[in-house]
Amino acid sequence: MTTFQSSYLELEPRELVRFVLREAGQIDNDAVNPAELLDYLKLAYISFDFTRELPSEIRQRVSSGQPRALLSFGDRLVATDSSLSEPKSRFSVLHEIGHYLLPHHQHTLYVCDDLGMSAWTRLAFEQEANSLAADLMFQGERFSLEANSLPVSAAAVKQLAEKYKASFEATARRLVEKNFRPCMLVVFKQDSGRQVVDPSAAQSWTVKYCVASPSFKLRFFDRVSGSIPAPLLARVAVPGRDIANSVQEKVQVGAATGGEQRRVNAEFFWNTYNVFALLTPEAPDAQG
Repeated sequence: MTTFQSSYLELEPRELVRFVLREAGQIDNDAVNPAELLDYLKLAYISFDFTRELPSEIRQRVSSGQPRALLSFGDRLVATDSSLSEPKSRFSVLHEIGHYLLPHHQHTLYVCDDLGMSAWTRLAFEQEANSLAADLMFQGERFSLEANSLPVSAAAVKQLAEKYKASFEATARRLVEKNFRPCMLVVFKQDSGRQVVDPSAAQSWTVKYCVASPSFKLRFFDRVSGSIPAPLLARVAVPGRDIANSVQEKVQVGAATGGEQRRVNAEFFWNTYNVFALLTPEAPDAQG
């Protein structure tokens, strides 16, 4: 039997992550193995087609979005949608483990959707489960130490994503969030509105969300707005282009709320469905 009893542990999330990784034999691994965590916690796991097989009464628990994973406390069961990619499936399992580990999350059933597992969810319990899942996936503070020893670059994102078996987007976000240096990640999404009305219209990619490191946020701004110029997009969004084969530019950016424009280094790359830009100050600002 497992020695873990979440209701009796009075640990901060960071200590809880380290405790579980150590007890499950994952503390020295490059990439955490969710199956080993499930085994340690005595949780069963299944994967099936949620669209076809998830009972309607369970589906109704999700107000919006597509159900992606669930945790049944009574059955000691974690389940994920079989259509998920490997990185999404791994994170979904860790997200449900997060619900299970956090003492105040004790509940009969969690049914979590894409919105709840997104970086911009406003639901407190989902934010907490996401945070703990990310800490498990990136081995607590170990990722932070590695990220700060590498350049803020697309090549570093690829290297770390492959090591920790995480998605490029989650890794890029974590790289910026945990960085001591001033940097920002800007994620662009394709705006299909114009093309629905006019199929001949050029593609438009606009800002989806931004993540700024603490020092970048303090010294500059925390979000930007705008779109990618068509000529630049044509250079970045090339089928088969490797993440590390990025496009580097000097660009003028300013806060989404307006104000002073700043010239920054921008490194653009894409993962076939999002375009990313890593922003870092030019040399004088980087030293300031």
